[in-house]
Amino acid sequence: MQLIQKKNKKILMDDIKTLLSELDGVITVSRIEKKDREKIIELENNYEKNGVIGLQNPGIRMVLKCNTVFAVLKDSSFRQPPGATVFMVEDHNIDDKGPENTLTVDNKKYRIIGEELIGKKTQNDEPTMFISDDFILYPGRRKGRAKKPAYFLIPPIEFPELEAVKDSFKIENIISVSPSTMADDYIRELCSFSLSEKLATILVGFDTKGQ
Repeated sequence: MQLIQKKNKKILMDDIKTLLSELDGVITVSRIEKKDREKIIELENNYEKNGVIGLQNPGIRMVLKCNTVFAVLKDSSFRQPPGATVFMVEDHNIDDKGPENTLTVDNKKYRIIGEELIGKKTQNDEPTMFISDDFILYPGRRKGRAKKPAYFLIPPIEFPELEAVKDSFKIENIISVSPSTMADDYIRELCSFSLSEKLATILVGFDTKGQ
């Protein structure tokens, strides 16, 4: 019975890998084994501590806690993310009033003071400032708070293609995230991915129901 269960699980993972591989814009897919996850987290920690620009990537720690993690190498024809892949935030204090303009990641709340504009329009009644073609700041949200540290945050985001088949594959807690440049280099070497700067990697993780 145990042998049959292992065989069925392998077939399931092979089917999911095939599904990911056949998505438009995907170059190749490789599974991240549990023995390699600690190194990826170590590289992310080093990047966060030593980076010139303040950045936190809680999403990568969340995805690496999943039962199964795939690395996906994609090109520019891959569909847009379903939401912002990076924010500028402040830590949210208990004395901050109201839930407006907040983001919760892994049970921690942040105040949004800037965000990537993917599938979202700016709010016409709030002063804004573009720092790139698709990233906007809300300077009014920093009024009286300039001494409070602000930093970029990479959140986990949904992966719609797996959400659409989660019941048939009996999977849950599906998330994806972009690694930092240091972790990206390691993942590409680990998975024998191309080093081309025209390509990018994302990690996709999920849990199998009942495990």
